[in-house]
Order: sequence, then structure tokens, then C-alpha cells
Amino acid sequence: MAPLNDRFKYVLNSVVVYHIRLGVPIGSRTITKLSEIGLSPATIRNVMADLEELGYLTHPHTSAGRVPTDKGYRFYVNTLLDEVMAQQQPQTAPADWPTRDSAADVLQKASRLLSSMTHYAGVVLAPRLSQRTFKHIDFVRLRARQVLAIFVSEDGLIHHSLFELDHDLTDRDLAQMAEYLNHRFTSLPLQTVKQQILKEMREAKERYDSLLRQALELGKQAMDTPGDDGGELFVEGATNMLNQIDFTDLDEMRQLFRTFEEKYHLLKILEQCLDTPGVQVYIGSENAALGTSTCSLVASPYECDGQPLGSVGVLGPTRMDYSVVIPLVRSTANQLSHFFEEWREGPQS
Repeated sequence: MAPLNDRFKYVLNSVVVYHIRLGVPIGSRTITKLSEIGLSPATIRNVMADLEELGYLTHPHTSAGRVPTDKGYRFYVNTLLDEVMAQQQPQTAPADWPTRDSAADVLQKASRLLSSMTHYAGVVLAPRLSQRTFKHIDFVRLRARQVLAIFVSEDGLIHHSLFELDHDLTDRDLAQMAEYLNHRFTSLPLQTVKQQILKEMREAKERYDSLLRQALELGKQAMDTPGDDGGELFVEGATNMLNQIDFTDLDEMRQLFRTFEEKYHLLKILEQCLDTPGVQVYIGSENAALGTSTCSLVASPYECDGQPLGSVGVLGPTRMDYSVVIPLVRSTANQLSHFFEEWREGPQS
């Protein structure tokens, strides 16, 4: 990105801030009235025209005003936002975070909190299955050779796996297998459970213990179903997007709600955040995987013992107030990290 001089930065910052605040294209007279820039409307118009030529602003329809492009928002977030945030009191998550709730309840509350405080959609990615501690498993026979496994971790999160068997098993067989797994592996880290299952499968094969071998095979399938290691996704406030003036295009709204319904693409973007510490901002067309270029996602990983567990974020229009959302997402991620650190020391009673 080519450097901008102070005059260009001031005008671009003014367009972004006032467009976020007012939700309409911003003209030179608006900037003159609302700011103390000390430039004439004619000079501001010339700077805005240059910013448009450089790709930072665009001219919607026949309006005399301009709105930021994705490039303009990106420059604002990367270069101008620190100064904006330094001049205001950051909005943060409440300090009295619940510590006696289950992890699932806390993650749900976190997404609800982000939604209520921003009026956008709050999204939280739960820890991956492989990062949890085994508490209980049940097998439900749905029809011949098809079984649903219901896995519950120590932190209260529930995971479902649906898979096909090579041969049919009775309800009694499944109950016996679940009983063995629950007795053998409760309170062990899931990674340890997987390793132990593989070891015992080899031993059971050598002893020709058919029932034990089947129980272990079922346990392995339940925890190893392809694509199922991604964490559960908690979403609150999807309908808030209906109240945003940015979403007036029916096709855009349909695509957005398809994204919330299917969750797959949103989950994948949130998983990308796990590889990078700190708050990440994905603006407009950078969210191409969501099928819409009118949204921005602000997200951050939360962790335990320095290892990322999941991520938390806010999905809203590109015109979202980044100066409010970024510190809120950061503080929520910190609160979740603190919660899981305490949980690791010992589950709350």
C-alpha cells in the first residue's frame, strides 16, 4: 500500500468515521461541518477524488458523496485506527465472567454478549474435540448398521458422530460397549484415549476378544470421524443483520443467512484464526469464502496454557465500528482464556 500524506489520511479517516456513524455517502461539506480539518470544501473534494483514483474511496450510484472501499477500510484498520481508539474508552467484556457454568454455557453466553453489545452477530468456535477430556459416551442404533455416537467432555460440551458399521449390532451390544469405554477412559484427555484405544485394539486382536475389539473400534470411529474434529459453532444475533441498512439487497441477505445456516465456511474462517495470535480483521472481499463481500469479521483465538483452543468473533457489515468491536473481541477472548485456565486447574462444582 502506497503511503498517504497527512492530508489524505485525515480526509480518509473522516470519510470512514462519518460513514460508520451516519451510514450514508460522505461529501466534502459533511466533513467541513463535522470536523476541524481547516480545509475548504473544494480542497476536500480534490483530495477525495484523488483517494477514489487510488482505490480507497468509491462513488456509489449518482451520489455526490463517497464511501470507503475494502482497501480504504483496510488502511483505516491497519494505520489509522490506533489513534482513533486512543481517544476513546474501549468497550470491554464484563469483568464478572461466570466461572461456575459449563464450558458450553459460557461459550453461548460469550456469543450472546458480543451480539448484544455490538448489535451484530456474535460467533464463538468451541475447542476441538481432540483438545477435550473424556467424560461419557453413548451409542444409539438408528437403523441397521447405522449408529449415532454422543460424546460428552468434562467441560460439558457435546459432540455427535454418525457412522456406518460393517455389520449390525443390537442395542444391548452397543450399551455394553459404551459401558466398557466409560469405565475405562473417563477423565482421560481425548488424545490419550485415542492412543490407548489403538494399543488395546492390537492387544484384543492378539487375544481374539471380539466384543472388546468391536467396542474399541466403535470408540475409535466415534472420535475419529473425518471432518468432525472442528469445534462446535455458537452463533447469536444473526437476525441483527436484518436491521443493518447495508443489507438491502435480497440476494445478499439470502446468502448471508445461508452462511449462518450452513456454518461450514464461517467455521473454517474462524479455524484460520487459531494459527495467528491476537485480533484478526477480515474485511469485505477478504471473506469470499462466505459468499458475500458486504461483511467483515473481527476474530481472535482464546487459549489455555499458551495453546489455542477456539476463537471468538463478531460478524457485521463492512461499515461496522471497528474501534468498538476490536477491543470488545480482544477482551472477550482474554476472558475465555482465563475461564479455561481456571477450568484446567479443576472443574467448578
